[in-house]
Amino acid sequence: MKKYKNKTLIFMFLFLPFILFANEEEEKDKAGKYISEGMTAYSTGNHTHAIELFKKAFIVRPNYSALAYNISCCYALQHEKDSAITWLEKAIELGAYKFSDDEDFASLKKDKRFQELEKIAEQKIKELESKEWVPVIVLPEEFKEENQYPIIIALHGFGGNPVNLSKTLEPGVRPLDFILCCPYGSEVRGSTSFSWGDYEVSEKRILEALEFLKENYKIDTENIILFGYSRGGARVFYTGLKIPEVFSAIISVTGYYDEDFDDFLEQEAVKDTKIYMMIGEKYRSLESNKRAEKIMKEKGISVKLVIYPELGHAFPPNSKEEIQKALTWIMQDK
Repeated sequence: MKKYKNKTLIFMFLFLPFILFANEEEEKDKAGKYISEGMTAYSTGNHTHAIELFKKAFIVRPNYSALAYNISCCYALQHEKDSAITWLEKAIELGAYKFSDDEDFASLKKDKRFQELEKIAEQKIKELESKEWVPVIVLPEEFKEENQYPIIIALHGFGGNPVNLSKTLEPGVRPLDFILCCPYGSEVRGSTSFSWGDYEVSEKRILEALEFLKENYKIDTENIILFGYSRGGARVFYTGLKIPEVFSAIISVTGYYDEDFDDFLEQEAVKDTKIYMMIGEKYRSLESNKRAEKIMKEKGISVKLVIYPELGHAFPPNSKEEIQKALTWIMQDK
């Protein structure tokens, strides 16, 4: 009996890491769900509910500056200044420094505490301006240097960063043997907060990321996919459609499709580009996506639009499965 107990104990120690990993993944899924629902609540004006959801996510992801920032925004929109300042201080502590241009903070503009935080944040941004920001890379589960891989260049949203985006995409991407490359936005808003400049500037950053990949890995140049979330989604529409001979596909999540992009659709090479759009039915960019789908189909472009009920400006809650659906659709017949 004693021997049996020892074996059981050994088994439990061996199994414990898997239990912990499973629990960690479950917590990440919960956080993702809270963030998605919180962004939907925020984008539909239900700021009280958004605060509740963001705080639940923050318990799981206490180092995520965007959550603290969004909570501060929601409090500011409700004119709860003390709470807004407290959470803005937390956001700065976690690396989000640029907020003066955010209209959500209009109620705080004359508050001396807010003005003092602006000065502190401006100094921190100056200290970051000379830093070189190397793209975040996620390799396939069984990566081999001698193998050639399809790649995904993924652009985060406004105020986001490639580390957090890579964590969102990694579960869906790694098992499918892609190299994932997440460059930093050209506009530094903090050590953990970035955005994209105009379309030409973001295109330059995308092409720099592509050169970085070519220099460091063997890549399948016939399968280079652009992925973008929110403002990043608009940027990948622009670059992917402008130079379709370089990029095989575009995936946009809540990205706005500008009517000016229609001119790019006249290129013959665009017909070889696959377009996959994911967007919530409650987000304001939905109509632009519907229009894009219609005109792309008329031009003979392979396009798919997925609309998520009750979702606002957010990733779909089951992002792993939805990302894999998009990649599977893109890679079929390859």
